[in-house]
Amino acid sequence: MPHRERYLFICTNRREEGNPKGSCAQKGSEELVKRMKAALLERGLAKTAARACSTSCLDLCEYGASIVIEPDHIVYGNVTLDDVDAIADAVAKGEIVQRLVIAPPAKGA
Repeated sequence: MPHRERYLFICTNRREEGNPKGSCAQKGSEELVKRMKAALLERGLAKTAARACSTSCLDLCEYGASIVIEPDHIVYGNVTLDDVDAIADAVAKGEIVQRLVIAPPAKGA
């Protein structure tokens, strides 16, 4: 199996109904995984350049459905199905979808 240049980890963690944090799965992330896999495949990226992977909790619940792209350490939040094409296009071009970026916390915070 080839290594990819980038891995898109899409949180699909599911918490019990009523949890105040909610969960990415409750915010549509399971469908995001399917759509992202298809979008990367359509762009010819899925077999060599990028892989979309479902993952458990990324501890970003307050930001809605979230994606972490490695090795770039890019963190996206509040991702919806409408954002999939923009993210896939950005991965293809080596760019970042700035409007979705969650800034890292300040050092020492």
